[in-house]
Amino acid sequence: MRTVYVAEYPAIQHRHGDGQVVTVRLKRLPGGLRATCVGCETEFVYRKPTPSRTPHYKSPLLPPVKGNWDTGDENQ
Repeated sequence: MRTVYVAEYPAIQHRHGDGQVVTVRLKRLPGGLRATCVGCETEFVYRKPTPSRTPHYKSPLLPPVKGNWDTGDENQ
């Protein structure tokens, strides 16, 4: 059985070899949220996305945008 780690919740859509699109729903099982597709023998395991380790800085070339909630300066 193949294991695929996914960040989508609660349903996973994937394509089988014959072109058919199949949806499986993640269920809370021992060991976390999991779903098994018996048609392609694949187990989908949910992993919560982690924040990026890459620091993101404001570009000095872009003008300030009112309502830019990522920077914390939306009152300017």
